[in-house]
Amino acid sequence: MVKSILMRKAYILLSLLLGVAAYGQKVDLDRSYFTASFRDLPLEPLDTAYHTFSVSAETGPISKVVMKPADLERLVMIDGWRRLSYDAHVQVQFKFEDVIIEQTSVKESVEILKDKNGKETGKRSSYSSEVTYSYAASAKLVDYKGQVVGAYTLASRDQKRVYNGDSYPTSAQAKVGLVLITNQLIRQSASDAINKLNYSLTNNYGYPDRVVSDYFWILDSRKHPEYENHRRAWITFKQAISSMTPDEPIDQVKAQLQPVIDYYNSVKKKYTSNAKADKKLRYASYYNLAKIYWYLDDPDSGMKEANELVINGYDSKDGNRLESGATDLKSQLRLAKRTSRHFKINVDEYQGIGYGGH
Repeated sequence: MVKSILMRKAYILLSLLLGVAAYGQKVDLDRSYFTASFRDLPLEPLDTAYHTFSVSAETGPISKVVMKPADLERLVMIDGWRRLSYDAHVQVQFKFEDVIIEQTSVKESVEILKDKNGKETGKRSSYSSEVTYSYAASAKLVDYKGQVVGAYTLASRDQKRVYNGDSYPTSAQAKVGLVLITNQLIRQSASDAINKLNYSLTNNYGYPDRVVSDYFWILDSRKHPEYENHRRAWITFKQAISSMTPDEPIDQVKAQLQPVIDYYNSVKKKYTSNAKADKKLRYASYYNLAKIYWYLDDPDSGMKEANELVINGYDSKDGNRLESGATDLKSQLRLAKRTSRHFKINVDEYQGIGYGGH
């Protein structure tokens, strides 16, 4: 009897000790955020010797009264390229056709007037014009050899747009406002077309700076033996990544991050069981390493870590997403004939074709 009681107590004590040990190995992961900066690469890069552009704009006869073609030309831009008046590698030919008013009507709105007791005391009408309109805009890029290297439809007559004007106390005033509305629609439509063009030009051919927000998975279980090391790795990473700029090479950042890379690799080798806690630790290591390599412009290494993340089985969706990102980066670097997204651009130094630019 006494022996049985002692054995039961020993079993309970052992269970408690194992529970404490298990609790000590518990793995909770938290997202920790950081920002990083780099230079976007063009999605459809042209000849890598092309660095300058000029602009010509053509408008319809009515639009020309409201907005001069020269004013529109000054609004066109390609981030990372130099604008020239002539002898540019590429000319942007922008065409804006007149705004056509398809239909107009005056809408009446009736407001019920009430006194402080909620009793109806009368009605008040207001009038606003509703305008259905269309316009067309397009652009093409022609290089100095006469070859069309890009074409964009920015707006089509098929797309009918509706504008609701301001309210007036009388129907006659609402009708008079149509003249002002037409001029306003011309300015707004031309501005919308230019903004759409600039986005496409910079996205496809430019090199804009970009600052992004992202996150790491950091161990948040204080009793785990890797807690302090995980925190130190995070701090080292964040300090290094925050020093990254689009204009400067990242050799120094790579050197600062090597201890972090070594640490995460050691965690993968140290925690190898199929226990959920170990798999979560490995997951954080694969995930963070894939992110590090992406920001260090090393998509091949990033793809390897992303693939191991899928094999680990804890969250295969993250692995597939990171692998896709690494694949896209590899393609962008190849198309742009670059090995990095970190390089200086001084547009004032670019020269046109008449000055040794090609």
